Amino acid sequence: MNNVFCTVVSRLRAYQAIALFLSLREVCPQTIIYALCVDDSVGALLERLALPNVRLLGIEELREPAVSRLRQSRTLAEYCWTLKPVMIEAAFQAAQAERVTYLDSDLFFWNDPLPLFARQAEEDVLLSKGDISVSSLAPWLVDYLQGLMGNYNSGLISFRNTSAGLACLRWWKDSCLRACFHHPQEGDFGDQTYLNEMPQRFSGVADIATPGVNLGHWNYAGHRYSFFDGKLYVDNSKLICYHFSGFRILPGGVILQIHERERTDLPFFYPIYSGILREVMALTERILPGFDGYADEEDLETL
Repeated sequence: MNNVFCTVVSRLRAYQAIALFLSLREVCPQTIIYALCVDDSVGALLERLALPNVRLLGIEELREPAVSRLRQSRTLAEYCWTLKPVMIEAAFQAAQAERVTYLDSDLFFWNDPLPLFARQAEEDVLLSKGDISVSSLAPWLVDYLQGLMGNYNSGLISFRNTSAGLACLRWWKDSCLRACFHHPQEGDFGDQTYLNEMPQRFSGVADIATPGVNLGHWNYAGHRYSFFDGKLYVDNSKLICYHFSGFRILPGGVILQIHERERTDLPFFYPIYSGILREVMALTERILPGFDGYADEEDLETL
């Protein structure tokens, strides 16, 4: 199957995006990922890095006239969320692929993801469950947060090049262009708000059946992690990719984890990932001295 990936990269997620690219190349060397560069500085950095598995696109290359205008009325986070379905559509056009899978730039791959697509090759849309499992929270609070954030996490979502898959993608894109805001108390949780509706609106929409895909701070506590024979495992399955959402990078190599400030039960591989990020920061400084990929005040407040 001609399967490609895509992502959206702002300067605030550049270090994590490079870690993503390197991890994907490590576990799946022949796979191509298309990266939409939101900032000129990110484009310059990734051009100099010249990773063989990365194809770059700029905002001006998108065939969506409304996109540039929306930057004035949305925060950077809201704007990047809006760009997700637009970028998936652009990747289909650029690659003529059978399947395009969007990845948030703060994902990291530990094992080959291709088996998950082979397992559900006939499904038109694959969604990542976003079930919340935090043992320190009261059940009523878990239910409340689940209602705010929805049943799915949009950090990994996959579309097949079929009439049903593309119809769902177009609906998601039109919905995000119309409204994509960070007002969870009002029922708006960015692009993720719309994922709940996909299984009811469209045929061929399925939950990802392969374990170990797109786990994150919202549910890591419900699993056991281990390292065996050179591979990372979650429960009894390979951990394919983990979503390091909420990592904020400050000057001097300081890494904040805004979702886990008070938690002491972090998986053992968190320090490994932090070390990789610091190596990426050092690489970036050699390639493009003075590049600023550090969190700003708005980014530190955005969940």
